[in-house]
Amino acid sequence: MSVLELKTLSKLYLDTGTLVWNGNSVTGADAIQAFLETLPTSEHTVICVDAQAVSSAAVDAQTTVLIVVSGQVRLKNTTRSFQQHFMLTAQERKWKVVTDCFRFQELVS
Repeated sequence: MSVLELKTLSKLYLDTGTLVWNGNSVTGADAIQAFLETLPTSEHTVICVDAQAVSSAAVDAQTTVLIVVSGQVRLKNTTRSFQQHFMLTAQERKWKVVTDCFRFQELVS
């Protein structure tokens, strides 16, 4: 992703959207943008994607989709597995991220 593309990521989020990155919670599109710009350069490989409509009863009849992504991310010389969940909602004929939760997957012994 180029620096120019990185600078426009906040446009994908609701103004009140929330990002949780490995336990660090950030709310608001501008704060999310500032946080994303602090992350190191990475390369993601998506292994699996699942998308499901969310029951209208759960979201006050707002058109909403839950997307779950798993894969691997390369940071410098390290590769780690990750899970990411997005809740997207339709707003003014555009999809916006309501919540975004990213977690590195750790081996449990």
